[in-house]
Amino acid sequence: MPAELPPSIAFMLDEFRGDKFTLKDVSKSLSDKAFVRDYFDQCLASIRTFKYADDIQSRADKFDIFAGNSLDPLSFGGKSSGLQHVLSSTHHFARTACLYADRVVVPDPFSFTYIEATDEEIFLSLKVLQILKPLLDAGIVVFAPEAYVACGSCTKVTNKAKKQVARQLWHQFANADVNVVRYRDGRKWRISFGSPLMAQQRISLPATREAIAATKPNELLKGRNAMAIVRSYKEGLQRHFNFCAHSVVFDSFIGSRCNATVVTDSPEEAVGYRLLDHRGVGTARPDWSALRTVPLPSLQSLTASQALQVREEAEKALPAFRAKLQLDLVSLKDLSDEEEEKRACEIAAELRLAARDLQGQLMSINLPSLRRKEKLFVALASALEIIAVGSKNSAAIFAASGTFAAAMIAAHQTHRDRREKHEVLVHQPAYVLLTAERIHEESR
Repeated sequence: MPAELPPSIAFMLDEFRGDKFTLKDVSKSLSDKAFVRDYFDQCLASIRTFKYADDIQSRADKFDIFAGNSLDPLSFGGKSSGLQHVLSSTHHFARTACLYADRVVVPDPFSFTYIEATDEEIFLSLKVLQILKPLLDAGIVVFAPEAYVACGSCTKVTNKAKKQVARQLWHQFANADVNVVRYRDGRKWRISFGSPLMAQQRISLPATREAIAATKPNELLKGRNAMAIVRSYKEGLQRHFNFCAHSVVFDSFIGSRCNATVVTDSPEEAVGYRLLDHRGVGTARPDWSALRTVPLPSLQSLTASQALQVREEAEKALPAFRAKLQLDLVSLKDLSDEEEEKRACEIAAELRLAARDLQGQLMSINLPSLRRKEKLFVALASALEIIAVGSKNSAAIFAASGTFAAAMIAAHQTHRDRREKHEVLVHQPAYVLLTAERIHEESR
């Protein structure tokens, strides 16, 4: 039975079925006063009656995560809004977080931001929800409220935390080895800022005349010249870090309310969470900051439906898989960033090596020659029994029956041993990777 969805989401998914609808179709519906009135009523019903994740009992025996802003496929703040990029990010979300965790919590994208959401954001959210529909129906992805009424004291604390995190993010960024590059986006020039703080992620802003004059197209600028441009963009860059700080504090708060570990795949947000934890603000579980997305090649091409198939077919291995990832990744928390990255890659390599070893063991107990030998063994005993009965020699019948019984017991024991060994192997963490590889190969 499909899991229950917030009324506003169920309403919109029912209204826009299939994958042929466009932004124009969504905009047309949102300009219809009757449709908007019905939509607004469904949003109110969601807020008033739907049981969100913060009302669900804590599951100490499960690994539930809250998708931080960068990981949440329904959050478009500070991300590319290109349709293909959004869809690609959604599949990434489905094949990583939804396999690493028992349940993933994301904020409700409609009910609480209905008035603020643009037509394009609603359109993109619908496309994302269509991809995630199998995971929604299975109760793997569940929703949290996207807003809370906070008292004056709570607001004061959170605002202070946001300012502290934003200020230190700016300090970390400005004091690192910043680089700048100017590139053309359509007919306009943009300036892109990079820093070790953000790894491969970059901040892109419109290029000013001064920035255009100080840079060459598509050439990386470093050192003092880059810092001069950074200083001229200080206000815009600080707005970016303010938004990041808001996401960190807000997600930490809601994640703790939902009894889930906050997870991000953004190095920038990871730094923000560390800064937040260092000051003891927020109540998210302390091991969140050690969690990372490690490179697992066999998972990188799965769709959301295939990720769900892996989850179902490798069900026995998933608890050990998640426990291993938690244990290995939590062990990173006391390492430097460089050592952390190195250890994360080592963990991924160990998992891949374990997958190859497990594949060999599974093949060894499923070799056709072994199965043929078992069948031949039983067939031979059956033939002896038939021949003995045909001879009408009681002594021969007794002897053959004993041979047959012994052969059947031996064959059954061999089959049972093989089955028991197979059962042990399919509980191994690496079985998740093997299953993903097989499903991906079968889909080609």
